[in-house]
Parts: sequence; C-alpha cells; structure tokens
Amino acid sequence: MSGVVSKLRELFNEKLVQVSLVSAVLFYIVANPMLFDFVDNSLKSLFKAVGASFNIGDQGLLIVHSLVYAVLLGLTVKFLMEPLLAMRGNGSAPASA
Repeated sequence: MSGVVSKLRELFNEKLVQVSLVSAVLFYIVANPMLFDFVDNSLKSLFKAVGASFNIGDQGLLIVHSLVYAVLLGLTVKFLMEPLLAMRGNGSAPASA
C-alpha cells in the first residue's frame, strides 16, 4: 500500500499534473452555467443602466469566458504555481536570493 501512496505522491509532485489540476478547477468555475447566466445578466443590466441595448449572445459569452479562463490560467501558473514550485526546488522559476 505504501508503494501506491509513494507513486501518487510522485505523480502529484509533477508540475504538469499540478497545472492540470489547477486548470480543471479554474475551468469548473469559469465554465459553470450559473456564472454564464450571472455574467450575461450583469452585462445586460450594466448596459441597460447607461441606456443601451446589449445582447452578447451565446457564442460571444463563450468567447468572453474563454478569454477570462486563459488569462486566469496564465496568471495562476505565473504568479502562484511557479513561485510555489520554486520554493520546493522543482519548478522552472529561479529561486530568489
């Protein structure tokens, strides 16, 4: 049993697996249908408040969420994952002196 645990520990120490898990969590949040509805309603309310009619449509909303996902993933990897991995000594970011 300890062999399985050590193999799992090695697997989760891999940067690719860690980034993949973070990606999955971000995707779950950004691609959530409730968030789509919230963003769509918020955009409509915002434009209605300034007196403009606005309907981004399903494809436009998907593009917006895709861009937000890409930005959040890039920021997460750059500013969260790389420093954490560098502190452990197995990341691509150089350790600060």
